[in-house]
Amino acid sequence: MRNIRKGTGESRRGKETILLILNSAKSILIEEGYSKLSMRKVAMGAQISVGNLQYYYPSKNDLLKDMLDHSIDEFMDEFERLRLGANNDPELHLKSIINFIVLDLGNPTTTTFYPELWALANHDEYADKLMDEIYARVRVPLEDSIMRLNPTLNFEQVQKVALFISSSMEGMTMFVGHGKVWNDSIQHMANIATMSFLQLVKNITPQTIEQASPEEPLR
Repeated sequence: MRNIRKGTGESRRGKETILLILNSAKSILIEEGYSKLSMRKVAMGAQISVGNLQYYYPSKNDLLKDMLDHSIDEFMDEFERLRLGANNDPELHLKSIINFIVLDLGNPTTTTFYPELWALANHDEYADKLMDEIYARVRVPLEDSIMRLNPTLNFEQVQKVALFISSSMEGMTMFVGHGKVWNDSIQHMANIATMSFLQLVKNITPQTIEQASPEEPLR
């Protein structure tokens, strides 16, 4: 676990306790929703006292941040594995990222965990800021492949293309996620997304992104 709490989570026992806390909090969020996520319930799930929990996490916001960081760290580890497996081929790298992200939407945890946090971010400024920071991290591997596949785009344009691709894939969650009506077709959706986004990245121009009016013909 890369993200440890300085001063409280640096020892082996501290790291183990933090992992128990984060797993307990995540389970409650997935099974009952954020509104039911109380420090008392988290402590009970981790089999520690509330006082011990607050030693590591004085506030619910502290807990939310580490819970998100820990979850995204797992994604970043997988993205690094995909990067190494692509053997410096940006097209293969992009295709593998897209395929992985879409297929992961079928994971029961992904189907519930992130939509629950999206809903929270609509009403909580701190959660909104955290989600923005987390998704910015997730888009970095996409941005790297896009820059290499389409060097005509400047960095801001690359960021916008990566944002479009990322948000488009996340939007599939409610349709192809675990237990959803189209879940059986999730690999087909991954195939379509891979082909569509690869063509988009290769062919989009700075002019198309920057055109001032939707009434202008696309170039």
